[in-house]
Amino acid sequence: MEEELRALRDQDEAEAVLETALSYGSAEPVRVRIRKREDRYDIDDGGNAVRLAGEPDGWFELAQGLMTAHGLNVNRRGVVSVPTVVGRDIGALTLSVADTSVALYSALLESGSEVDFDSDTSVE
Repeated sequence: MEEELRALRDQDEAEAVLETALSYGSAEPVRVRIRKREDRYDIDDGGNAVRLAGEPDGWFELAQGLMTAHGLNVNRRGVVSVPTVVGRDIGALTLSVADTSVALYSALLESGSEVDFDSDTSVE
């Protein structure tokens, strides 16, 4: 991942999709898209957590609660994201988006049961 991030840093405008070591369930790898425009970055999961888990009733409210707990954003298309600028730890933010995307996927699958938004869902 460091090599891809280094390549992004050296360009004014670039985009990369990084495959992480995480997966949704047991098969689908978690991919995170990073777009750079001058000194701004947009990091997102492409909406894959919601797409793969489906959109059960109340999914957006559940997702918003989870994003609040993790300090990220989610839009109505289900894209988990964070905007940032040069100087921030892009690698750590990329992993945070991936971790939160997996947490959202799991929460959506378990949406029939109560979800604890304050639990530690990070992956090391």
